[in-house]
Order: sequence, then C-alpha cells, then structure tokens
Amino acid sequence: MIRLSNESPKVMEFTSFRKKENVTDDELLFALLKFEKVLSAQKGLIFHCLMRNFSNEYANVLFAAAMSDLKELENNLGKDEDVIQFFELIEMTTTKIEFHEILDNKFIIPSSFSCIEKGLFSLKNKEDKSKLITTSLEIEENYLSTFSNTKAHFIGKIKENEFSEITIGETLGATKQICMGYLENESCKKMLALIDESTMQLDFWYLIA
Repeated sequence: MIRLSNESPKVMEFTSFRKKENVTDDELLFALLKFEKVLSAQKGLIFHCLMRNFSNEYANVLFAAAMSDLKELENNLGKDEDVIQFFELIEMTTTKIEFHEILDNKFIIPSSFSCIEKGLFSLKNKEDKSKLITTSLEIEENYLSTFSNTKAHFIGKIKENEFSEITIGETLGATKQICMGYLENESCKKMLALIDESTMQLDFWYLIA
C-alpha cells in the first residue's frame, strides 16, 4: 500500500483480476512491492492498495487527482520491467477495469481501513442523478455516520447511468452488517427505491497489501 499525498482524489480505478493457477500469493505480493515503486513515481497518483474478495479475486485500487492522470499512468506503465513481471502473474482474460468518477468534492481517503464495499447499479430513471447524490448525503448523516466502523463513503459515476456506492470500513464483518441494515433504514430505503434492482452488483473486498 502506498499513500503519496493527502489530496482529495477525483477518481478511483478499480481493476479486478485472478492470478494464474501456478502463482502463489507470496509471488504476487512480492511482485506487487516492485510494481508499487514504479507507481510511486507517477504524476497525480494519490494512493494504491491491493485487495481480495471471498471469490479468490484480487483488485488493484488506485485513487488519483484526475482521470487524465490514470490515462497517462496506463501509457507509462507498459514499458517497465517490474510492471511487466507483475502482469505476467495475472490471468489477463479475467481482468476488469472500472473508472469511478467521485461525485463528492469532500471525499478524503481515510488514514486507515481494512475493507471496501463496492455496489454497482443503474437508476430506474437516469434523470435522478441529483436525487441520488442528495440521498447519499442523507444516508451518510443519518445512518453511516452513526457507526464508528464507517471510515468514508462516496457515490461514483462509471458511465452514463452506471453508478457505484463505495463504503470504506474498519472491519469487514461490521461493514457487511451495516450494509444489511440498508433494508431497515428509511434514508437507505430512499436510495434503494431509485435503483433498478436488476442491475445491482454487490461485493466486499479486504486489504492485503
């Protein structure tokens, strides 16, 4: 994990993947340390960590000052030997890249955390983006902030009428329990009413490096 500044990020890149079957966890982690040295020299990068879920998938999570910084990062990384060696451990056909525009000017990456809850969804009515943001703030004030486990929260935009809700938590167990409480909380029910349930995808990731 690297933190290069305390700047408020404008975008999160979430790249999930599986490692090749013959690659051990230690091999992946040690290759990551070299990979992060290269990342540390990249303009606009604020934070990086490696996460894992219970489906044996991994994810590189990067926060940057601007989308252009991540695009430039993509162009620069492919030539470095340590980056190439890291990518050689990955089953590239399983790679999925998401760019989340952070719709919260006050979002700050917490100083410490252990997990991320990532929900993806579309709105029933794509014109309800402003309602989504307002409802998200209400959830933060009336629900999420009542738990010491909640470290940060934001709504992200991936593309036209495709959004994410990201909650960063202190522990995985408490974060999952709080998520289940959405079904009982009135502020949370307002958000759920805006969402096309058929598009909802929810997963939990825990920090490993």
